This record gives sequence, structure tokens and C-alpha cells, in this order.
Amino acid sequence: MTLSQRVTLVAGLGYGSNGMTLGVVSFALLGLRADWGLTPVQASMVTASVGAGQLLGGITGGYIADGIGRRAAFGLTVGTNCLGAAAAAAAPSLGWLVAAMLLLGIGFGALTPVATSLISEFAPADRRGALLGWTQVLWATGWLVAGVGGLLLAGNLGWRGTLAIGAVPVALALIGPRLIPESPRFLLAHGRRREAEALVAALGQRYGVTLELPDQEQASPASMIAHLRELWGPRFRRRTFLLWTVWFTMIGAFQGPIIWIPAMLEGAGARHPGVASVLVALMMLPTTLAVTLTLDRFGRKPVLAAALGFAALGSIVAAVARTEAAFVIGAGALAGGVMASWPVILAYSAELHPTRIRATATGWASAAGRGGGIVTPLLLAALMRTWASGRFQALIIVAAALVFAVGIVLVFGEETAGRGLEETAAFRAEVI
Repeated sequence: MTLSQRVTLVAGLGYGSNGMTLGVVSFALLGLRADWGLTPVQASMVTASVGAGQLLGGITGGYIADGIGRRAAFGLTVGTNCLGAAAAAAAPSLGWLVAAMLLLGIGFGALTPVATSLISEFAPADRRGALLGWTQVLWATGWLVAGVGGLLLAGNLGWRGTLAIGAVPVALALIGPRLIPESPRFLLAHGRRREAEALVAALGQRYGVTLELPDQEQASPASMIAHLRELWGPRFRRRTFLLWTVWFTMIGAFQGPIIWIPAMLEGAGARHPGVASVLVALMMLPTTLAVTLTLDRFGRKPVLAAALGFAALGSIVAAVARTEAAFVIGAGALAGGVMASWPVILAYSAELHPTRIRATATGWASAAGRGGGIVTPLLLAALMRTWASGRFQALIIVAAALVFAVGIVLVFGEETAGRGLEETAAFRAEVI
């Protein structure tokens, strides 16, 4: 196994744990709905709290990773996610559950900027997109494992046992940082050249690989607000607008209709909502695999626009569906298209910023997306007064948002495939 593959595998397992955790939340809603009689409004509080946590985690996780390093931040984020899942499994009340989901979301949201920066800083330029794509294949696999586990074990475990599955990856939080090195680019950006050179020499002896040590823009102490002002300054604002818009739309679609699919199916009278949800989860894998295998060949911009467009089409089909089969097909296309967008937006987020601010910028972009994870469940709750009504309006709005995101990609997107990180992040004043 090469060094870049090893780093990708460990980081990808972190993503897989996130997918599994979010999956068990989705499938636990069925048991919670039966046990506690959750209404759509109460369910929106649960899922929106996950989104709020992801927002906080995205901001803080990226900032911490740019401050203390990628390895330590990785263990911290996975551990926080698992702690939140364990607390949710023990929830005696709705208020406790919402607070636990907030903690779970913080760990979930913090992982993205940490793992994305870690992989991109070790990946060869011509395979960076594919390696980031494989992490999302693992994410989808984690969701699928949660779905199959929830389907097979829900009767024995109940919703508490289902949520407790989300705490299992705590082992990765303890072992993961020991299996991967610190990023030499991070060390260089913090003026630690001797450490970077020694690390590169050691990695060369162990893995037979020669890592580049390109000059980095030097990091300096700055607050999160200062970084935010820089991201919206002349250098980065065009890229920031693109990333924030796409992240907001993607996560809004996932935290809203995709997580709600099991409950929406049951509310619509589906005989086997759990089975149908597993089928939807299965449809995430082929689209994510397709993007992973083509992203470096065809480029970021066309692949991202195609994936988002496919998701929009799926949302329309699910909105107008008159049968369970049609709804499952539409929901699968929606989930598959959104999932396929993830490798591209992760690559974009990593490639458009220098090392000194890479994790922070990715964190702010993902945090903006988590805003979509808060707003969309609340919007669905306002439109769907019961589990069987308002589905058309809700899914049409999601489709319109996805179409808008496609337009933003076509207008503001730039091609970064196959280019070095220092080249793609080079200074260029941008005008919107």
C-alpha cells in the first residue's frame, strides 16, 4: 500500500464512520416515531440539531487543524462524533436527544476539513480527485451498513441500539492518528522546515516515495473572523461564493429529504420502508464510483454540474411519484446525485486555497453547507404538516435549489484537475 493510499484509507474510514452515524440517525427516526410519536416538527428538531452541530464543527475543526495539525485534529473529530452517538443512544427525553445530536454533528462536521486537507496534501496531482472520491465511496458504504444493520437488527436493538452503533468507530479515533504521518506541507507553512525534511526522508525510506517540499505561504496567528474576512476578500470571494452555494444546496438536500426518506415512505403507506431505504442507499454507490473513476479525467466543473443535475431530476421524479417504486427511483437518483457531488466539492475546497488556510476555508464552506442542513428540515416541517402531505412542494423546492447550484458551477467554476496545489491556490484577484 502506498503512502497516499494509506492516508486515504484512514481518512476514508473516518468518512465511513460519519456515513454510518448519519445513517443510523435516519433509520432510528422510524423507531423514535413509533416510541415517542415524533411529529415532522419534532423530527426536524433532531435532524436540524445535527446540522447545527456540523456548522459549528466545520468552523472549529478546520481552524483547529490549521493550528495544531491534521493528525491530532482527526482523532479529536472522530472521537467527538462517537461520543455524541453514545449520548443519543442513552437519551431519556427529546431535549437530551437534540443536545446529543448537536455534539454528534460537531464531530461530524469537523472531520470534513481535517480529512480533506490531509488527503489532498499527500495525493499526487493526477490522482487527487480519485483518492478523495474513494473516501465518499466509504461514506456511502457506511450509510449502507447502517441501513442493512438497521433493517436486520432494529427489532432486537430498537432505536437506542441502532444509535449506539454510531459509537463503534471510537477505536478509529484512538488508533487512526498513529497510522498516518503529519502533513509536510502543514509543517512548512508553520515554519518547521527541519521537521518537514526529516519527515519526508523517513517516509521515503519506509514507503519508497519522494514527497515534494514546495514553498508554502507562511501561516500567522489569526482569528476565525480574520480568516472569514480573507475568504470574502478580493483574492478568494469568487471561489468562496461557489463553494458556499454548492455546499449549502448539497447538505440541505441530504439533511432534509434524503434523511427523511424512511419516515416519508412509511407515512405514504409503504409496506417495507426499511427495505426501500436500503435500495435508495444502494443507488448512492454506483454514482459515487462513477464520479471517482472519471473525476480526474473529465475535470471538476462538468462532473459536478452533471451530478447536481442528476440529483435535481431525481427530486422532481420523487415529487411527482404516484407509486412506491417511482418514489424509490426518484429518491435514489436524488441521493445518488448528491453523493456523487461530494468528491468534486471536496477536491475543489482543497485545491482552491493555500495550505496555511486550506482546512479553515474548507471548514467555513462546509459550515455554510450545514446552514442548509438546518434550514431544509425546518422548511420540510413547515410544508409537511403530516408525514403524508406536502411532499410535492418540498421536493420541488429542493430540485429548484439544485438547478440553481448547477448554474453557479457553470458560471463561476474553474478547472483544477491535474494541477498542483500551489498552482491552483496561486494569488489571483477575483471579481464577482
